[in-house]
Amino acid sequence: MTAFDLGEFYSPTGTQLIETFYSDSYLSIGGRDSTEILATGAAITAATKVLDVGSGLGGPALYLAETIGCRVMGLDIVESNVATANQRAKARGLDDLASFHLGDATAMPFEAGHFDVIIGQDAWCHVPDKNKLIAECARVIAVRGMVTFTDWLQVGEMKGTYRDEVLAAMAASNLGTLESYAALLQKHGFTVLSADDVSAEFIEQYTDIVARLESLESEISETYSPKLYNIIHAMNGTIQRAFADGKLGGGRIIARKGS
Repeated sequence: MTAFDLGEFYSPTGTQLIETFYSDSYLSIGGRDSTEILATGAAITAATKVLDVGSGLGGPALYLAETIGCRVMGLDIVESNVATANQRAKARGLDDLASFHLGDATAMPFEAGHFDVIIGQDAWCHVPDKNKLIAECARVIAVRGMVTFTDWLQVGEMKGTYRDEVLAAMAASNLGTLESYAALLQKHGFTVLSADDVSAEFIEQYTDIVARLESLESEISETYSPKLYNIIHAMNGTIQRAFADGKLGGGRIIARKGS
């Protein structure tokens, strides 16, 4: 997806709605529990310099800064997301630790070897060129640095209109697999420490999210419109169908730069 496409999907109204039935400051389904798992997997401490690629409204980055005390930079391609995340960092007194920057994950505006850890939480599906994404991760991370991320994955064959509808509902140009991500990481000098299929977690989390969405039907319809609620519900229904059909899932990967 381009910056313009994602800006349309993640407009201020769109992100406000998603946050309503996801969780506070998060545009990813795993929420704080997933952030904690990523932080543990990468052994993040107060001394760690972290980059959150696809930082959204700042949920993971702000949580890490607040609970661990590490310095975190967030990178996002949607200008309104970056502005909101920086406002929230300041409001929570975390702007000395967490800052958010506008930029493309395939051409990051950072110096080589600057970060100790790179995280991503359910966001890299939005990056069209995953080879360039991983190449940039390899460039900006220090030797022996850790990359740890979760992402939506294709776990079964999708073709034609079915595939188009799923990708449109997710605002994604394409989806990776565990195997394709592992291959790209190895190509760019990473050692893959673990590559886990966490589709069952994704399905459970998403089921809860859709239930929250449905419980908010009246509120969303009154605040925005019944038409908008129906559009959102249909998009989420498309994603649920792909989960149920064994086409869509999730993965969690941990890798280290170098051997």
